[in-house]
Amino acid sequence: MTTRATAAPFKPFVPPADPKTPKSAGTRRRLLGLATRLFIERGYDAVSMRDIADAAELTKGAVYGHFRSKGQLLVEVIRWKLAEHDGSIDFADAQSGPTHGVDLMYDESGREVRLLEVDAAAAARHDPEVAAGLADLYRERHLRIRDAMSHLADPDTSAWVLAALSAGIGMKEASGVALPDSDRLTATIWASVEGLMAQPVRPHSDAPEEALP
Repeated sequence: MTTRATAAPFKPFVPPADPKTPKSAGTRRRLLGLATRLFIERGYDAVSMRDIADAAELTKGAVYGHFRSKGQLLVEVIRWKLAEHDGSIDFADAQSGPTHGVDLMYDESGREVRLLEVDAAAAARHDPEVAAGLADLYRERHLRIRDAMSHLADPDTSAWVLAALSAGIGMKEASGVALPDSDRLTATIWASVEGLMAQPVRPHSDAPEEALP
C-alpha cells in the first residue's frame, strides 16, 4: 500500500521590508536586476546567493540584508518584472482591441518573466516560500484578469484558462520550441477566447462555488 507524502505546512509569503534609504532602494533595484540576469542565463537552481553577491560586489550578508532567502528573492524578481512589463503596456489599447490583448500573452517584452515563472513553478514544488509567493502574485493577477472579463458568463474559469495558456507558452519557450507564426497563433488563441465568451450563463445558485485549482 502506498502512502502520500505529507505536504509542508502552508505559511503566508512575507515580502521583504521596504528599503529605509534611497541608497538602500538603489542597491535593492541593482540586486533585482542582477538576479534577473543570472536566473535567466544560468537557471534558478544553478545560481547561489554568493553568485549574486559577487556580481553585485557585495558580501553575502549584505544580500541577505535585503532578501532573507533565494526563494524570497525569486518571487520579488518576478513581482518586479511583472510590474515593469505591465507598466509598459497600453491596457486601454488592449481593452479596445481584444486581439491585441491576446498578442500580449506571447510578446517579446514578456519573455523574461515567462521564463522566470517556469523556474519558479519548478522550485515551488519543493519550496513552500516560493509556492506561497507565487500564489499571492497569481491571485492578484487572476483578480485583474477576471475583472477585465467580468462581462463573460464564467469570468473566474475564463481568467484561469487564459493564465494557463500563457504559462504553457512560457514552457514552450523554456524548452526551445519555436512559436508558430504570430498571426496564426493569435487567431488560434482568439478562437479559444471566443469559445469562452460563448458559454451560456450558468443558473444562479446559493451554494458556494468550488475553488479553482
